[in-house]
Amino acid sequence: MKRRDLLKLGVLAAGAGLASNYAIGDVTNSSDFVINKSDKYVFSVPMPYDYELIDKLSEINSNYKKFTIKSLYNNLPMPLSKFFNEEFQNCKAYSENVRNEKDFIEYVTYAQDKGFHFVYVLNSPKPFSDDTYKKHKKHLKFLFKILKDAGITEIKVANTQLMEIISEETDFDLSASTSFEYHNVSQYKHLLNSYKRIKRINIAIDDNRNFLFLKNLRKSFPHTDIEIMVNETCIHGCPARISHAAAFCKIWDCYGLRNKMGDIEYFFKSNVIYPWQLEAYKNIGINNFKIFGFRHQLSSLKFMQGYIDCVENGTANFTASDFFNKIFPVYIDLKNNPKLKDIISYMPNINHFVKYGDRCANICDIDCTYCLKCAKKLREILL
Repeated sequence: MKRRDLLKLGVLAAGAGLASNYAIGDVTNSSDFVINKSDKYVFSVPMPYDYELIDKLSEINSNYKKFTIKSLYNNLPMPLSKFFNEEFQNCKAYSENVRNEKDFIEYVTYAQDKGFHFVYVLNSPKPFSDDTYKKHKKHLKFLFKILKDAGITEIKVANTQLMEIISEETDFDLSASTSFEYHNVSQYKHLLNSYKRIKRINIAIDDNRNFLFLKNLRKSFPHTDIEIMVNETCIHGCPARISHAAAFCKIWDCYGLRNKMGDIEYFFKSNVIYPWQLEAYKNIGINNFKIFGFRHQLSSLKFMQGYIDCVENGTANFTASDFFNKIFPVYIDLKNNPKLKDIISYMPNINHFVKYGDRCANICDIDCTYCLKCAKKLREILL
């Protein structure tokens, strides 16, 4: 759709009125944890089992100015990791390039030599029995040896049983995975008081827009990295969040809701963070962000590239189609394709969630239909 056509619809005129409320410099009244605005955003991304793509990530760090990719994460890929029989870790990748532990160590050390910190993902939330542990104890010990040999110092965990074992039997630092699905500060207080080696908290995506929770968590743990996942499109309030973490997930498909409510509606009711919204989190002292590892991304960096390009260069060179098909994996065929900058004011505004995000879990679709109203307006423009 051409610019003059948008004007006929009143899109740009209305958008200008909304845009005046879009500044995010005043998202919080607290100055206790404000990060210097000149500080780069810090990203954690999946490590591909591909030397050329690791080189590409290193080049990105050299050439991009507004962020740095500090950490890479992954685990032993299938079929090598099949000895775990889907216990303890959710497989993040399938790779024939990693035939044995030596291959794995070579990829990790190659990435470390490029300056990346590597985090091993052992984050299945699945509880396990004593018999299961005894059966796989030797496999865990074998894994810990591999990690030591690779110079890995941090393990991401989502199960307190496993966290207890790692704390007692090893000296690895720990990360609390998003898959813990914790939703209040007290849960994290109890967890971090019990496990002193936790260096990083990965927030469950349902709380991405709960700024009251995030600010209080930051106050409670001023010296712990708090990392927010920016691009997983699972809908807010998905009842299958924990079972999604399983390698085999056919119990309930939340993406089926897209057919019932519509693509844009579903997407706006997710908790993704748009690239231009990162500053709101920096302003409350949170500057670590995680890009979700879609399986196909590990062979192309496709959606990571789109997201970070938008962070680095802004929205000027992106279209609406780019937003839904390159920055985020929504896959919508649009009838009209205006510039992304011309439709931003019709998307959910981060200031709304700074004010009301702590209420989303209890009032969404009851006392508040804000996201659906945004989706309705944008649907009229794009579809």
